This record gives sequence, structure tokens and C-alpha cells, in this order.
Amino acid sequence: MNKDLPDWRETSFRLARAFGPREVLSMNLRRTDRFGLEDSSAGLAYVAPLDPRLVASVEGSFSPTHRVLPRHELGASVQYEFAPAWLLHGGFKTTAYDNTTVNQGLIRLERYVSSFSWSVAWRPTRALGTYAQSLELRGSYYYGNKNSVGLILATGREATAIGEQRVVLADVRTIALIGRHWFDPAWALTYALERTRQGDFYNRSGVRVGVQYSF
Repeated sequence: MNKDLPDWRETSFRLARAFGPREVLSMNLRRTDRFGLEDSSAGLAYVAPLDPRLVASVEGSFSPTHRVLPRHELGASVQYEFAPAWLLHGGFKTTAYDNTTVNQGLIRLERYVSSFSWSVAWRPTRALGTYAQSLELRGSYYYGNKNSVGLILATGREATAIGEQRVVLADVRTIALIGRHWFDPAWALTYALERTRQGDFYNRSGVRVGVQYSF
């Protein structure tokens, strides 16, 4: 069910600089084609440790075109290791479109066991004068040197763009397989397979493939 909508396409570039353990500054550029409308955006993110068990991050992006993409986004989060191999994440993000602003929180509990990890996340959302929420389950397997593959299941009501600056709260169901595989110390392949149902508006199936180079 795509309601005769054209295919989505996205091309992105990300440059990251590590200044020390768990301290990273990154920049990203993105160009999208959604609903037959082209958009571009740019963003910055910074992650830094506050102490051995606490990590904080801030991020922001803006789109000079914002036909479908938000005009700008601002967010912050913290990660706290409250027990060995147990992590608690908390965060907040505000996303501004021309006709509405979406405020979203995040609480995630994450556990590492041997070569596996699992997490459960709750995202409360306020948009269009209405409250909504969604849940996410994620499991990952780590193998070799920095390689990983994971499965994501998500369900709930989310703010959904359905056209040119048209945003609604819709029942969303998502299943995704994501991964990263390093071929040598410098080169890695990233990938994702995703299937999303956006309420009664459309179903979306997607494939993302990327190349990561460390220098």
C-alpha cells in the first residue's frame, strides 16, 4: 500500500572526529526526495563523557528548503551506567515544521550480556495539541572486531510527515534489520532493511547501504 506515491530516496554524508574515548564531534549533510519533493539538511552532533559512567550528547540540524523535512531539530540526551553492563538513557528532542512543533522524550533501558545486548525504549510525544507515545524493542549481536547486527521492533503513535509540511499523529509499526561489518581497520559496510506502516496513509519498505572509512 503506497497510495501511488513515488519512491523515497536519500543520500547522506557524515564526517566525525574523535578527540578521545567517547568524545566525538560529527557533521552530517543529507539530501532527500520524498513525495516527489527534494529537500536538503545539515546537522551537528557532539558526544562527551562527563565522568566514567555518564555520557552526554547534543545535536541539531536545519533544512533551508524544509518542504518535507523539518525546518530545524534540537536535542540532548544522557547515558548513565548505573550498574555493570546496565545503561539508562534519557533525552529530549524538539522538531519544528512550518505549521507545528513536535516535542519528544526518550527513556531507554539497555543491558549487555556476553556478545549480545537488548533494550526497551519509551518515547512520549506532544504534537498538534495531542499526547502520544511509542515503544521500541531492540536486540543486537556483536561479532569479530566492532561488527554488529540488530533487530528493531517499534509500535505506537508518532508524528508522521505525509506530504509538503503536512504532519499528523499516526499509528506506526516498524521492523528493521540493521548492521555494520568491518572488512579491515579502515573500511566498513553499513546496511539496513526496514518495513514501516504509517497508519492508513502508506506502507514503506526500504533499503539503506553505506560505506564508512576511518582515517
